[in-house]
Amino acid sequence: MSRLTGILHRKGLIHLNRIVLLLVLVQTLRAQEMPGLVNSNFAGVSSVMINPANLVLSKNYFDIHILTFQTFTQNNLIYIPGEDYRITNFLNPEDELPKYPPDNNNFLYYRNSLDKFAFNQQRIMGPSAMIMYGDHAFALHTAARTHLSATNIPYEIGVFSIEGLRYDPLFNINFWSKNERISAMAWGEIGLSYAWAFKKEFRDHWSAGVTVKRLLGYSAGFMKVEELDYMVLNDSTINIRSLTADAGFSVPVDYDSNLYPDDGPFLKGGGFGMDIGFAFTRMKQGFQRYNPNQICAYPYSDYEYRLGVSILDFGAARFGTHTQLHRYEDVSLLWVNYDSVNYTNLNQLASEFSELFTGDPNASLTADRFTLGLPTALSVQFDYHYRRNIYLNATWVQALPVWKYSLIRPSQIAFTPRYETDWFEVSLPLSLFQYRIPRVGASVRVGYLTVGTERLGTWLGMADLTGIDFYASFKFNLRKGKCFKKRTTDYCDNEEYGFTIKQLRLFKKRVK
Repeated sequence: MSRLTGILHRKGLIHLNRIVLLLVLVQTLRAQEMPGLVNSNFAGVSSVMINPANLVLSKNYFDIHILTFQTFTQNNLIYIPGEDYRITNFLNPEDELPKYPPDNNNFLYYRNSLDKFAFNQQRIMGPSAMIMYGDHAFALHTAARTHLSATNIPYEIGVFSIEGLRYDPLFNINFWSKNERISAMAWGEIGLSYAWAFKKEFRDHWSAGVTVKRLLGYSAGFMKVEELDYMVLNDSTINIRSLTADAGFSVPVDYDSNLYPDDGPFLKGGGFGMDIGFAFTRMKQGFQRYNPNQICAYPYSDYEYRLGVSILDFGAARFGTHTQLHRYEDVSLLWVNYDSVNYTNLNQLASEFSELFTGDPNASLTADRFTLGLPTALSVQFDYHYRRNIYLNATWVQALPVWKYSLIRPSQIAFTPRYETDWFEVSLPLSLFQYRIPRVGASVRVGYLTVGTERLGTWLGMADLTGIDFYASFKFNLRKGKCFKKRTTDYCDNEEYGFTIKQLRLFKKRVK
């Protein structure tokens, strides 16, 4: 997808927006919610990504996770028509992108007045494990994540970024906007999860779960524009009447020489994050008191429906190594010959901006540290067991940026019907991304391998190419109620899975 994201930055904008390019270059990987994976009753440790309370509701009592790879990118500015190009064409490096007049660009752009957004995420979940004992479940997970979000970007900035300042239909128009956010971070995390079925009353099952994550920050950058009032006078002059904005960065690059990596420590920051969730499950049958000698013997109890609520990625990372925070408070500038300004490194860029807007090359630098929040979100999930192996799931995710500087999680509503058995599962997620963009996906699990996408139409060339979505997971797990015993069946001694051969023989003797 690097070829497509590179298109976004081939043309210049104003120097403020070149910071966006620097943030994108920080991202070496790209990622989203994976409804076909996390909502499954066989999700195991992966279920903590949507609600940690679901750990005790799994059909597995033991789960060893090997690897999950998730990549996702989406924007509503540029696109390639589906009939001209497919994602699969990117697999062939010799296959050239289509070109469109009048400038022979490799893309088209949406000519509407909607605010623009872009999301670029990736998660690589490494070795992880989950074990359940009775009403308690414990999990450990490791992951490497990146996240880039750009929200509330005015449409005219998107036009200027593609057409350049020579686009005269937008000359001499007063543009005003606020609350524009561009943020990026790359980090690792180590998480510990605990879930507890704290109440069982006849057919009602209540559970709670929490995940505490240690964050290991590798790089970060952001720009938050509180207010921007400007007018483009001609192809070389911008009248910035008022600008209030913050910008910060902590990246592994020498700010004077552009050498990568810099000679500082690998980790530039750190912090903590947390997921917390609750779930109510209406079971098909009431609970029976049963205390087996082996953890594998605890039976799985089927349910009618499950309702869950969770707060995801609540927390932040503090960066204080190789870090700069710049502040521009209600500054203005009549920028003549904008197109003649050049810079060769980050320090020169920062000092040049400061001198242009304040008259002092060091005035904008206000701190050598900043805190960047995780992509916090509220999630509500409803899972209905329709009949036998058929389930219907509805999930709502709403972004909650609780920090002054924060990554933004995409909001969406998804409806996911699925067919689920021990060794085979298929689901068809239907989602409304950012409450605007309809998408159709598909996910298939065969044994321990799951692959899926939330953009099936894009892969098939049936929709415009505005991004990609793909995930794959490989793990090993053990089913509740099934134990490894010699000279017997695979069933444990419980009413859920029947009697052993030994028990049946004893029963026949009693009958005689």
